[in-house]
Amino acid sequence: MTRDFTKTLAFVAVAVIMTGAAFLNIPDRSRRDAEFLELGTKFFPDFVDPASCASLEVVDYDTDTAMILPFKVQLKDGKWTIPSHSNYPADGKDRLVKTSTGFIDLTRDTLRSESVDDHEKFGVVDPLDKKSATLKGKGKRVTLKDASDKILADLIIGKEVGKERPGQRFVRRPDDKRTYGVNMNVDLSTRFADWIETNLLKVEVAKVQKVDFDGHKVDPDRRVLVPGEILKIERKDASSPWNLVNATVPTGKELDTEKLLALVTALGDVKIVGVRPKPNGLSRDLKAAGDVKRFDPIAARSLVAKGFYPTPDGFYSNEGDIIVSTEDGAVYTLRFGEVFVGSGEALSAGVEEDKAVDPSKKAEKKPEGAESRYLLVTVAFDPKLLPALPDPDADKPLDLPADVFHREPGSPEKLAQEKVVNEKAEKRKAEVDKQRTTAEKKVKDLSDRFAAWYYLTPNDSFRSLALNRTTLIREKSAQPAPSPEGPAGFPGLPPGGFPGMGGRPGAPRSGRPANPHGPN
Repeated sequence: MTRDFTKTLAFVAVAVIMTGAAFLNIPDRSRRDAEFLELGTKFFPDFVDPASCASLEVVDYDTDTAMILPFKVQLKDGKWTIPSHSNYPADGKDRLVKTSTGFIDLTRDTLRSESVDDHEKFGVVDPLDKKSATLKGKGKRVTLKDASDKILADLIIGKEVGKERPGQRFVRRPDDKRTYGVNMNVDLSTRFADWIETNLLKVEVAKVQKVDFDGHKVDPDRRVLVPGEILKIERKDASSPWNLVNATVPTGKELDTEKLLALVTALGDVKIVGVRPKPNGLSRDLKAAGDVKRFDPIAARSLVAKGFYPTPDGFYSNEGDIIVSTEDGAVYTLRFGEVFVGSGEALSAGVEEDKAVDPSKKAEKKPEGAESRYLLVTVAFDPKLLPALPDPDADKPLDLPADVFHREPGSPEKLAQEKVVNEKAEKRKAEVDKQRTTAEKKVKDLSDRFAAWYYLTPNDSFRSLALNRTTLIREKSAQPAPSPEGPAGFPGLPPGGFPGMGGRPGAPRSGRPANPHGPN
């Protein structure tokens, strides 16, 4: 009995030990269940209102230069700005709301890994993690905050998952080692041009009335102003042809309507690819006066560095000016300066310009990228350009009294007529004043906008605008010869038309005189 009991105890002890060992090897079911239950849940459940987002920061990493590339858009003093570009005004409210909405909807679709060792492979290494020893596999960190600087969403976005899960990317929260596969439909552009109003002038093509090309240039080596051709073209309205104002089109030639159409279209679509802030003093003077003739040393150095040269009569560029007048009363002056070669933030923000460069190595360093050109814009108001407002009574018949010669001063009829006339005059004056006030405000807003910045425009934009008489004038289009047979079905009909209809040999069939300028 004792012996059997001892054996039983031994079996029980072994069973307990084995059960304990087995228990130690069983996975934590509660933890696994929690991870499973997380799938399909939102990353940021407390982020529900896209309009609450007041800033977006995207931090990327350039493996070629081993540099962190931050890009931020934020609401500052009631205005959207881009801090990385000297707080240049952003046109990103709608884009930011769209991006915010995408982050609100992000869910944990698939669990890809729980290991930190997989972060590099999946491209979700935090680019802001200074403790990370690896330079590879760094992701793109996106942080959204509200107006009180509270984090609404914070995520590291890595590589695409691949063919097995098309449309998914590897992502993780910075405070979580787990990596998920997430279906993403979020626009995370960090291109400067995607966040600004790229139509610089906001010119309506149909409202362009005059364009003056001033070919005066500055020779910086000789420090002299080089005279150039001045060419002026204008039109009555959008449906009228362009005419040379200060020159005559040579015999056998005509204005190139295709080039003029391309010119006006280009004016309505002047693109900018980079910006540089002007010195505060220069910006202030330009806001106050629209143009400047006296310059302090800081302003003068800044202008010259960009290809604009101060003189007692104002400042000139080394590539001439273009003056554009519109029926809004706005007169734009576009001055083109030096060429700039660069790409990325060196182009859009000028991140390399302020760095000291060893003069002995400056010539060896050849910048890479496309050619752009500095552009300085000023705008002034000219009320004479405003079109006459239509008179609703212009075509109405005169309402004359029965006796047009009888005027009794102070009579009720006379007073009533005077009242109507005065009311119409006052209404007309109010409409004219409103038109002028609206136009002046628009020009002031534009002037304030242009005053603070130098712009960089692609060289193609410069070439499409910097025209001269040679490029604007072409050989006159050939006129179609009249058919000796007349209209189809009437052989032998005189070219002038039917007899008795004023036709004559050689006259156009319509009976109208030939257009000496050719087709419009």
